[in-house]
Amino acid sequence: MNLLLHCGAKEATWDQLKQVETPEPTKTHCPIPHHNLYEMVTKVLEGFDFKITESQHGLTKDGNRYFGLLQLESDHLKDWKPVCGLRNSHDKSISAGLVFGLSVMVCDNLSFYGDLFQFDRKHTAHINKDLIER
Repeated sequence: MNLLLHCGAKEATWDQLKQVETPEPTKTHCPIPHHNLYEMVTKVLEGFDFKITESQHGLTKDGNRYFGLLQLESDHLKDWKPVCGLRNSHDKSISAGLVFGLSVMVCDNLSFYGDLFQFDRKHTAHINKDLIER
């Protein structure tokens, strides 16, 4: 599993991810903390009996953009090791996103691909509710 960070992003720890300040929401832009996106996704994955065996995080643009990868395993998929990719921004540059599959690409050049599932959600009102439902 390799998070591709070559356009200015740096690898980040979980503690660094939690320390990134999230801008206050406006009428039209409701950013979510990067670590909240990660926690929402992990909670949903665990609900589907996936275990996270490895994770990688990257930050760029002074913490305004987040990129992450989660290596997964499940008793239901003995021979396969799916991967979940995440991205998020505080600077309106990209939507909150999730990709999932056996072939996943997450790069700080904004390449974002998953062969089984891809989802993006703009940072507008009700983003937290919509992310969990979808």
